[in-house]
Amino acid sequence: MEGFPLSTQHRAVVHNVECVTDALRAPQRAACATVAEMVRKCSYAVRTFPKDSALLGRETVRALMYYALKVWSDIAPLNFHEVAGSDADIQIDFTKADHNDGYPFDGPGGTVAHAFFPGERFTAGDTHFDDDEAWTFRSPDSHGMDLFAVAVHEFGHAIGLVHTSAMESIMRPYYQGPVGDPLKYDLPYEDKIRVWQLYGVRDFVSHTNQPGNPSQTPEPPVLLDLPENRSTLLVAQDALDRCTSHFDAVAQIRGEAFFFKGKHFWRLTREKHLVSLRPAQIHRFWRGLPPNLDSVDAVYERPGDHKIVFFKGQKYWVFKDNNVEEGYPRPISDFGLPVDGVDAAFVWLHNDKTYFFKDNNYWRYDDHFRRMDLGFPKDTMLWKGLPLQLDDAMRWSDGSSYFFKGKEYWRVPGSDMEVEAGYPRLIAKDWLHCTEMQSDSPDSETKSTETRVNEHHHPDHAENGFEVCSCTSDTASPLGTHLSTSPTWLLTPFWTLLLTLCSELL
Repeated sequence: MEGFPLSTQHRAVVHNVECVTDALRAPQRAACATVAEMVRKCSYAVRTFPKDSALLGRETVRALMYYALKVWSDIAPLNFHEVAGSDADIQIDFTKADHNDGYPFDGPGGTVAHAFFPGERFTAGDTHFDDDEAWTFRSPDSHGMDLFAVAVHEFGHAIGLVHTSAMESIMRPYYQGPVGDPLKYDLPYEDKIRVWQLYGVRDFVSHTNQPGNPSQTPEPPVLLDLPENRSTLLVAQDALDRCTSHFDAVAQIRGEAFFFKGKHFWRLTREKHLVSLRPAQIHRFWRGLPPNLDSVDAVYERPGDHKIVFFKGQKYWVFKDNNVEEGYPRPISDFGLPVDGVDAAFVWLHNDKTYFFKDNNYWRYDDHFRRMDLGFPKDTMLWKGLPLQLDDAMRWSDGSSYFFKGKEYWRVPGSDMEVEAGYPRLIAKDWLHCTEMQSDSPDSETKSTETRVNEHHHPDHAENGFEVCSCTSDTASPLGTHLSTSPTWLLTPFWTLLLTLCSELL
């Protein structure tokens, strides 16, 4: 899901779920690449387990994977069986950071899992869970991420389903919290319809018949209740509240919006879908920023080479994708800026030049020639209707410039230097999926149901229609400036065609 290519060649996102192409490993094992194979049998293996085995033991994890797959095979003619080793069609791993699939995880929060869509590629169907997350089972949402709920969602991607906006669907692009007892869970009708469209309806229930021994059906694994006296230590909740906060910096990077606050950030897709309601850690996503960095002042994507520039105090860093360039940080005097830092930075579409704001002044910088334009600074009052001492600014994909201060923002269309009528408006409501009464602070009882399933995800695009979807809780999908030309809506006709072609084989 992310080598983190913030690169211009790949992009894949799924709310807290990401979709990405798999071109990293040469084919060495067969996957359930066709409907015929998926219906006949498909093997899976849990190869690695959460390191915090005190919360979830190995047998519990294996049982949860069994029941998460069973959710789908109970209603469609899918047959999954567990095997040992690395030859399974669906390989399940708990891993962290860069794990050699091109889509590294980003630490606690952000992307929590990802799965590759079915196909003929080596990683087809593989499902990965971020081992930096606090995985739970039969526990309150405040204790961590419900492993069963995320697994059901990810296995939905592994069998070919993409995200949906249906309110009750397990395939919504946001984690919605625990879904109840795995032994009693029933898929929402919306999800049943979608999987029936791909595979048809199961006319009998048989989940784990062993190949070659159809009469022998092993007993389902036992899923023990957790002891009542188990530790009730809550997962640390970040005091940051996106719905009531002002932001240190706002930036458009690879067509997506990033809202920075303290050591964390929230991320929105090109369609302004929040990747996750929970923030990700800045230094875990952009490798090279100091871990003790308490905030950033401004961020922008440089025109021309699309490198990303971070400012904090008297220093700045330049990143290529997610990795810092050699020789940084450097002093902001390189730009000819005041030594006490900047408040905001953005590239204006009108002239492709970078504008820096500090207090009541602004500067115009030419990134192509690496020099400050003559005649600056100028008074911010020249931008009619803007407040003084901005928090930040950015150019958005609609061609307008957006300016942020406190809980409000202002829109300046195109090449204008005057605020559009009807502004300011509320940042939280228009950008961050907040209602007027909503808060996601630790003491809030009201929680959005769009919390984090990433998974990294709105429908993502991948080469040849094959993707990997990731569940995120904040912002962990790879960034890219160009979308693939193969939309995910091609998956449905693709699978329908396969079903027709393979019907004589079944």
